[in-house]
Amino acid sequence: MESLNGSGQNFTDQIVINNEFVVFSEKYSQYHGYISSFICFFGVVSNILNIIVLTRKHMISPTNLILTALALADVMTMSVYFVYALYLYVFTLPRDTYGHSKGWMYFVVVNNLVVITCHNMAMWLTVSLAVFRYIFVCHHVVANQLCSLERAKLTIGIVVVVTILLCIPNYFMYRVYELAEYQPNYTGYWIDLSLFAQNHSLYQPITFWIYGVIIKIAPCVLLTILSACIICAMHEASKRRQRLLQQAGRHNEETSAEHNRTTMMLVAVVLFFVITEFPQGILAGISGLNQNFFETVYSYLGDIMDLLVLLNSAINFILYCIMSQQFRDTFTNLFVCNFISLRNQHSAKQNGMAYSTVKTEVTQV
Repeated sequence: MESLNGSGQNFTDQIVINNEFVVFSEKYSQYHGYISSFICFFGVVSNILNIIVLTRKHMISPTNLILTALALADVMTMSVYFVYALYLYVFTLPRDTYGHSKGWMYFVVVNNLVVITCHNMAMWLTVSLAVFRYIFVCHHVVANQLCSLERAKLTIGIVVVVTILLCIPNYFMYRVYELAEYQPNYTGYWIDLSLFAQNHSLYQPITFWIYGVIIKIAPCVLLTILSACIICAMHEASKRRQRLLQQAGRHNEETSAEHNRTTMMLVAVVLFFVITEFPQGILAGISGLNQNFFETVYSYLGDIMDLLVLLNSAINFILYCIMSQQFRDTFTNLFVCNFISLRNQHSAKQNGMAYSTVKTEVTQV
């Protein structure tokens, strides 16, 4: 996904270098399809649950609207990757010599583009989330005006459009070609750099820099700064709040605690993004400077980088459940309590029907 040449997906003209990255890539690729498929399945289901919970009437807020858009982006990321992982790692092999069909190779290219675009939407939505929470925590007087529901919708729209524009260079990076063009003894299709990328030597390095620096490193730096500001502001606010809560009621104390838990949950979401994305941005940036690094290191770590992206997309449901009382309560009421209630109603209905039948039979007799 991060690199179509990666992790065992060697082009016929690529020089295979016998080093630890090659050995690691070959061993891990045997398990990648099963691991990533499980994560994708869990991630799709859990993010659908996120969307259901966050769109309840009492849950609608600017922050939750951004979280809903983030969940939608993650669902799209993992849905297409799930099919990709099953095909290329479970049912077939990620090798050009396997004899893949033209249609499936086009799907691999489309998967790469969709995943890069949707995941980068998720990146900048997370930045937007951090900005909104920073304003709520550090500038709460103007928070309702600056972070309204309408502004959240506008922010989501801007992120979608700008991300698509930034990812345009990736759309012209690869092409599907028939192996017989270069190796008459081989059948099937594989993926290579597009003719445009091959004819313009700076195109791939520039694309890597756009992807690594602008789409990966820049958001991570912003998220780190915003998270640090939020944590510092919370620390200062907690000192002031301790004095105020001495004269306030129990309800205000619980409300304040829930506010802090929500903020820390969002900070955890943000920091998990930084931990998983920053190393990928560094590697992509170096690859843009050094083609040899791309061929000998970056390409063989493609599966691991994909795994980090998938974990990033699937973890939010767990964070919400652990850190947000309101999310847990809403989830419990929606799914657990309703399930128990429906089951009790079904049981009561069956008992009622049995009683009615007996009564009718008696009456008829």
